[in-house]
Amino acid sequence: MNFNLDKNVFLYLAAVVASYFLIGLSADAAVTGFFEDLFFYVGAIAMALFSFVIIFLSLFSFFKN
Repeated sequence: MNFNLDKNVFLYLAAVVASYFLIGLSADAAVTGFFEDLFFYVGAIAMALFSFVIIFLSLFSFFKN
């Protein structure tokens, strides 16, 4: 299998890691109130979105070859 990783895949992976840290900040009570909920929901949505993007890009690359 020839899986070509371009720079966008690494940017999407960085977005997933950043989303994980946003969820971690909200869980550790580093922020409170409005920002706690905001960090959690933004992190969860971004993690789901960019994870699916990485999965779909890898599937398209797999079936293209």
